[in-house]
Amino acid sequence: MKMSLFVERLASDLQTLAKLGGTELESSVSRLIPALGPVLSTRLLEALSEVVGDLKSQLPGASIEARLNGDEIELVYLPDDSLPKEAPTELSARITLRLPEDLKSRIETAATKEGISLNSWLLKASERGSFAVSIGGRELKGKGRS
Repeated sequence: MKMSLFVERLASDLQTLAKLGGTELESSVSRLIPALGPVLSTRLLEALSEVVGDLKSQLPGASIEARLNGDEIELVYLPDDSLPKEAPTELSARITLRLPEDLKSRIETAATKEGISLNSWLLKASERGSFAVSIGGRELKGKGRS
């Protein structure tokens, strides 16, 4: 998306509103518009950066950056490479783990919040070295090495 399009539309809206105030206000606003362009661009980029910052908390394992490339506004998705990748050739060991249903549900919820599979969540928790999931008075804790 082009930054200049947003600035031009806002300038047009300001000029239209200035007409309501008479010729003197219209003339003043027409003189201000060229000086407002860079300020409006900066404020728009700040607003987009703030929106992106709010989205970061909703995208565990990834982030988004707002970038200005010339006149182009770019929202760039950046995956977190620290998350374990599930590749069938790399994952050959298999274990069976029996858990209470409520504990399994909590782990599934944690994985869903991070936007990854249950298996990836368990791998990630193991690679971190330790993890804990609380359910009332019970906790699943562990340490792992890769």
